[in-house]
Amino acid sequence: MVILGLILMLVAVALGAALLVGTQAPDVAGQDVDIKLFEAVTISLDPLTLVIAGMLTMLLLWLGLVLIKWALTRKAKQRRLRKEQELQARERLAQQEAAHREEVARRDRELEDQRTSTEIARERAEAAERHDPTLQTQRIDTRDGETRPIGRDGGPADATRPIRRDGDLR
Repeated sequence: MVILGLILMLVAVALGAALLVGTQAPDVAGQDVDIKLFEAVTISLDPLTLVIAGMLTMLLLWLGLVLIKWALTRKAKQRRLRKEQELQARERLAQQEAAHREEVARRDRELEDQRTSTEIARERAEAAERHDPTLQTQRIDTRDGETRPIGRDGGPADATRPIRRDGDLR
């Protein structure tokens, strides 16, 4: 469209220049005007036809300018639309990446919570083993002021393997 507009503008400028150059005769009132194009062609026009030819020349010039403006506006609109689409695509990608990072962080938190829960459960189990109320040991005072555990059978209790009330050895 830009090229077509430029061609129409060039044709209009050429016709306008030919009309201007051809009508430089001293007396053009009421008679035919001879228009010489490149010293090879001579066109004879009456004044009304000359005015109409001038108006057509201006119309061609105006049409060329409108076509150029329309084409440039269309191209600018396409560029703007393409940039908006690229921006939306970048935003969508950024949102997807943020959602992915959030999901990874959530999974990491869940794993860490699970590790922490497991560690707490392990510590509680160890503490329960150390302070198991089901163990059959008693502490008695000896004469020297020390406290020693005694087993079920009345002898010293084995500190490495506690005896349960149900009688199972661990």
